[in-house]
Amino acid sequence: MKPSAVFSAAFGMLIAVVAAPAWAQSPSPAPSEAPRPKLSEVQPMSEDKRVKADGIDAVMVDAKIFFLDVREPKEIEELGSYEGYVNIPMSQLESRLGELPRDRPILAA
Repeated sequence: MKPSAVFSAAFGMLIAVVAAPAWAQSPSPAPSEAPRPKLSEVQPMSEDKRVKADGIDAVMVDAKIFFLDVREPKEIEELGSYEGYVNIPMSQLESRLGELPRDRPILAA
């Protein structure tokens, strides 16, 4: 489903396409390899990788994009989201980093 006008307005701020950091460049490691870094250790996205709200439709055409919606389920229910989104609320993100793909760009909103 396309986001509602309220959703678009609420996310008029910059939306980041999370570039795959060095630890995410290769396929998922075997369980014996080093764990992913903590969320607090991950560097912020550079400005050249950010997507403004009005550019989301163009980015979402790429089937390789992993759309991560970090809002609470109630917010998604009220405002909508894009088809195929994965919801991991911001409050749970650090404990659920293992659910994120390592081989695809991530669009987080």
